Amino acid sequence: MSAETIQVEKLPAVATNMYYACKKCDADRYHKVIAHVDSERAKIECEVCGSVKTYRVKKTKAGVKKTTTRRRKSKTPADIWAELKETVDVASPMTYDMKQRFEANSAIEHPKFGLGVVTEVQALKIHVTFEDGDRYLVHNRG
Repeated sequence: MSAETIQVEKLPAVATNMYYACKKCDADRYHKVIAHVDSERAKIECEVCGSVKTYRVKKTKAGVKKTTTRRRKSKTPADIWAELKETVDVASPMTYDMKQRFEANSAIEHPKFGLGVVTEVQALKIHVTFEDGDRYLVHNRG
């Protein structure tokens, strides 16, 4: 059994009129209930155009309220950069030059992006974390 209970609206009694949208007339019209097909459906007839259609009761959920999950706050590039800056000596950063070779966990000073920390080293490129985000830069081209 589910913790949720489903409440069903009652079908209107046979031979009563109900206000419902008629697709053939393209308007809201009175419909007469002709017969109950089962506990959730009834045959209805438009009083203007005479079209017959099936009316279904709407199921509504009641009982248990949906729980929401909280999203974990993602770290901003500035937060990541601040953490890396504490682990690396940023007092004397190397100036960035694409001809130089850089090593991981070293501080560099870029003329456009400012102070950054090298987090990953590959053969011809380095992954650098700056205050405004991560960038790949070339190195070891000399």
